[in-house]
Amino acid sequence: MSPRNSVVPVVASGTATVVKLLAVTLAFAGLYVGADTLDGSSRARAQSAGQDRVRTLTLSADAAAAATEREPAQGEVSVDEQPPGGRCDRPYRVRSVITNADPESTVSYDWQLQRWSPASRSWLTYMTSGGGFGGEKRTVEWQPRIVDNPGVYRVKLSVSGGETLRSEKFMVSC
Repeated sequence: MSPRNSVVPVVASGTATVVKLLAVTLAFAGLYVGADTLDGSSRARAQSAGQDRVRTLTLSADAAAAATEREPAQGEVSVDEQPPGGRCDRPYRVRSVITNADPESTVSYDWQLQRWSPASRSWLTYMTSGGGFGGEKRTVEWQPRIVDNPGVYRVKLSVSGGETLRSEKFMVSC
């Protein structure tokens, strides 16, 4: 056996190891730079613009288009995503207009934030709130916050007298 034949397998296996180590190093460097860029550049852009980024989700029972500051239409539940409070902290502003059939009496209402459960294939109550008012008509508002719980959600509004409104479903991700 010549000395050349005994060196070739060692060099070949050493080259393969170096190539593997180089590929792994580049992958980790790419992940590190990518994660830093995703976190830093989006924050820097929002700060350089001098304004908070607000993505409006127009979710309504009648699917009408709405602007963020517009009062929701009768029979509509609008859900607006507010600026996030942290990595997986999603605050929302939910609004609807309620008309009281008897302005001399009090009308009560209940909000439910519901989360879709793939296991039970049903909507489960995640959070609730309620209120009431006297008078003819009022825009009601609720500000739920979803923390560390990604999934598919919707808002349900139940008004005394039997009226029930639901928003369209929306995805929360971290």
